[in-house]
Amino acid sequence: MRLSWFASALTAMAAVVAAVAVARPALATPPKLVIAGANFQPYPLAVAPFEAASGRGESQELFQTLVDDLSASGLFSKAVLNPKGYLADPHEGFTVATIKFPRWSDVGAEGLVKGTVRLEGSQLVADFKLFDVLAAQEQLHKTYRMPADQVRHLAHRFADDLIQFFTSEPGPFESQIAFAKAVDHPRRKEIFVADWDAHGQRQVTKNTDLDLLPNWVPDGSGVIYTRYEDQHPDLVEVLLGSLKNKVLSKRGDLNSGGAVSPDGRKLAWSMSVDGNADIYLTDIGAGAGGEPTRLTSEPGIDTSPTWSPDGKQLAFVSQRGGSPQIYMMNSDGSAVRRLTYQGSYNQTPRWSPRGDLIAFTARDERAVFDLFTINVQTGLVARITQDQGSNSDPSWAPNGRLLVFVSTRSGKPELWVATPDGNAQQQLTHGGDYSTPAWGPRLP
Repeated sequence: MRLSWFASALTAMAAVVAAVAVARPALATPPKLVIAGANFQPYPLAVAPFEAASGRGESQELFQTLVDDLSASGLFSKAVLNPKGYLADPHEGFTVATIKFPRWSDVGAEGLVKGTVRLEGSQLVADFKLFDVLAAQEQLHKTYRMPADQVRHLAHRFADDLIQFFTSEPGPFESQIAFAKAVDHPRRKEIFVADWDAHGQRQVTKNTDLDLLPNWVPDGSGVIYTRYEDQHPDLVEVLLGSLKNKVLSKRGDLNSGGAVSPDGRKLAWSMSVDGNADIYLTDIGAGAGGEPTRLTSEPGIDTSPTWSPDGKQLAFVSQRGGSPQIYMMNSDGSAVRRLTYQGSYNQTPRWSPRGDLIAFTARDERAVFDLFTINVQTGLVARITQDQGSNSDPSWAPNGRLLVFVSTRSGKPELWVATPDGNAQQQLTHGGDYSTPAWGPRLP
């Protein structure tokens, strides 16, 4: 079954990260962060270095991973998150009575996270508390227990819990990304899967050729990608539990850009027959044996389908108007309309899980690529990157609040993450040749 690997992996993770919330009455009104509008201000949250009873390095890794997560979210002030901005008193306690709140207020903090870490056999136990600095009150207390080699997962869990506390929305950090990466030779690329921050990379294809354009199936059990075998681009799914490959389409001259509908029942992709690429649709259960339905038939190349969150519409790239532009249509191919009119080269659309925006790549007059979003209802286009190298291939986090993408600003094509407004951008990888990232679903 498709869910077998994902279920077993998550059962293991449940054992790995067994989170228990310690019930506490809310002593102060939680400062709910509304992430909308030009008036949004990041919340000034300080994270004190964690006290380590074990005397090992887990506390530092836990601390840095948590700070990186919170910094990438764009919700919290980096100036206050940066521990260089303050000197935490190592003798300060873990309770309201022992914390010197005026000292934290003096560095601009309105919230404070403190933690303790200890080993119990092979298990790592971490206690976290969130305090309201101005009210000098405890707001949240969480306790986690997990195997000692899974420190980063614990940090991601608490980061998500903090975001849930402040925004009433799920956090994005207990999720994974897939991407293509050069192996041994720039022309040989394989598909990898990693944590959202590119740690824990695992190579999941070994085809010794060119594998590109990964895209997750909705339940997280597999990744669909384009495999060049004997110079022919085929659409293939790698099952992450077994790493077995299942061919979905070898038809025509080219198969690429496979995208599974949110309900997991339909597969849309671009297939070239007799030299013209169009968008096709098939029942995912039928695999390679199903008869596809052709959704587009206009002259010009149609590629890169992406589903709306409700599965009722598709956005795609078409050259029918003379240059690559973003279009959308109903999932049966009806009601086609053009979305982008600015720029002469727009590509790689990805529909936000929130449904309001489509992120895409556009090339400017200097032949430099940058990231943009377009509001599906209003047509308003907003720029995310500018004068920061070439930037391409955006993909949304499962909560629609972050984008992973490729940027050459540091020299090589590396993975970066940004908020949709571009105000918070953070480099994830250092020293590689990355392309076409895809952000996967949240781990339950």
